[in-house]
Amino acid sequence: MNFLRSFHDIVSDQSQSFDEKTHSLLKFGLDVFNLDIAIVSKIEQNIYTVLYVITPDNSLASGTTFDLEGTYCVHTLAANAALTFHKASSSRIANHPCYLNFQLESYIGAPIKVGSNVFGTVNFSSPAVSTPFSQQAHDYVELFAQWLGAEFARKITNEQLIKNNNTLLKLEAVANIGTWEVDLLTDKVTWSEQTRRIYQVSDSYVPDLNAATEFFKAGESRESIVNAVNSAIQSGEKWHLDLELVTANGQTLWVSTFGEAELLNGRCVRLFGTLQDVTESVMLREELKNKKAEAERMLEDRSMLLAKISHELRTPLNGITGMLTTLLGERREDKRVEKLKIALRSADILLSIINEVLDFSKINHGELKLEPNHFLLKTIFVDLASLYIPLFRDSKVDFQTNITIADDCWAYCDNARLSQIASNLLSNALKFTDEGLVKFNADVNVVGDKLALHLEVCDSGRGMTNSFLDSLFSPFTQEIDAKKSKGGTGLGLAIVKELIDFMGGTITVDSTFNQGTTFIVDIPLAVGAVQIENNPRVNVVIAATNLSVLVVDDNQINRLVLDASLEKLNIKADFAVDGEDAILKCKQKKYDLIFMDCVMPQLDGLEATKILRAQHICPYADTLIVALTANTSSTDKVACKEAGMDMFISKPFKLHSIEEAVVNAVGKSKTK
Repeated sequence: MNFLRSFHDIVSDQSQSFDEKTHSLLKFGLDVFNLDIAIVSKIEQNIYTVLYVITPDNSLASGTTFDLEGTYCVHTLAANAALTFHKASSSRIANHPCYLNFQLESYIGAPIKVGSNVFGTVNFSSPAVSTPFSQQAHDYVELFAQWLGAEFARKITNEQLIKNNNTLLKLEAVANIGTWEVDLLTDKVTWSEQTRRIYQVSDSYVPDLNAATEFFKAGESRESIVNAVNSAIQSGEKWHLDLELVTANGQTLWVSTFGEAELLNGRCVRLFGTLQDVTESVMLREELKNKKAEAERMLEDRSMLLAKISHELRTPLNGITGMLTTLLGERREDKRVEKLKIALRSADILLSIINEVLDFSKINHGELKLEPNHFLLKTIFVDLASLYIPLFRDSKVDFQTNITIADDCWAYCDNARLSQIASNLLSNALKFTDEGLVKFNADVNVVGDKLALHLEVCDSGRGMTNSFLDSLFSPFTQEIDAKKSKGGTGLGLAIVKELIDFMGGTITVDSTFNQGTTFIVDIPLAVGAVQIENNPRVNVVIAATNLSVLVVDDNQINRLVLDASLEKLNIKADFAVDGEDAILKCKQKKYDLIFMDCVMPQLDGLEATKILRAQHICPYADTLIVALTANTSSTDKVACKEAGMDMFISKPFKLHSIEEAVVNAVGKSKTK
């Protein structure tokens, strides 16, 4: 009875930890068995590890390991029960390594089991011979082992629960998923730590069912969660909803809420579920939805563009092919001239359509770039007005211009784009004014270190409705009245708006249906530097006669067109069909001027030019190399310059561009 009372006092002492109880139990066992050494071990894969130990001289430390075969415990495990030796030297284990190494005569031990698995052993031993161990001693050590097994099982379970709980908390935090529970019998609401984080409430906040639902955004979200809770309580129906929630800090989140009911005898006694912050995924989903809609719109725009272009290209192509075909049998000089003018005008229209499509493509891909230069501002609008005067005269619409810009006003900007803006507005005014008046006003003021350009194009034409004005600058917007269609791609004003925005300006429109329209454009321009004009175009034809010229192009028609243009300047050129052919000809003959196509098979113009310059076949001082290409972006121009080309002419070219190249080549030849 004294043993059991002492044992109970040790194991039931709530003031001691498990480690302290185990140490007390081992010390108690040494007294009971009158031995010197007490050990609690853990055995894994035939490795004996000391967990708790008491020795007279503290010579054995916790954590020490032995081979299981070298300990008496191997016999204990084989017996699967308490095992004792009181005089090992005269027993069957006299030759066991444990006796040979440690001379332990006395031993009593029992296996510790956790469930059905062996955890380790509890054993007591001594170098001294003891009296034989009684059955009561066997029972005592078995009791020690049973208590230790139960405590180890409880400890392992608690550690696993703590580990699982920590893992759950980490998973909740990583996935932004919180858990919740509502006990309907006690009206108690329990939120996990992550749920509190989602609601952004303090640890001391005490939730209730009504307060929990009121966090959901008023309107559709709150109505949906209230209906879901009521349905779960009444019929046990589950829910899984994505709703908006307003946190305690006023932040609006998207949450995915899952709820389930627990029924007892047909009555709902508990609700439980999860709450996940899915704001990021909802935003991503919305972004993908918007991108899909944008992609579909772009696809629709592209389809519309192709349909429009296909339609619009036919008219100028018909003009070109029709007039050129009838020229074959035309003998009257005046008729030939007239038909050629129509064909050229059709070609200009065709080029204008192609340029609009290219500009629209650049804008869509963010590749639009300005190429500023210094120029006299007034000349842009004077030249433009002179081009439109005969066109308005033919349409019998009065065209009035008022250009109040000083003759010596130099500006620095992209003059080609500036001309494109004004030209497009004048073209629209001409197109949609059947009779009456079109006014073109251009003036400039100095504001600080900038020029403030102000343009107005006013017409007395059709005008526009308010609904049409709302989409005026959108691509493909063009038809005011389908029965009075004037044709065109519908891209012009969209491009104009983009150009003006890109230049930091503004465009406004005032229009009254059937009365007329006024476009007002304001663009800030940088002040330009005065340029000294040098025009060496004096008797170009005579000076160019002695030039040696090479045309490099793989397309026969392109070669014929350039040959015809050079003939007008009394130049007879040589021809090469690709870059390799050009290098071969340049090795055989020195050329003053080379017109080099950039895109060719075998060896393109850029690579050929690099070779001609690097190998000094055509040094900069001797040969002017002119890029002749349909690729007109600023990137292409930079690539041509880096390759060693001196000039850049875009296809289709005008005769004056060829003349300029010839003039530059003449000037270079005179300096040799």
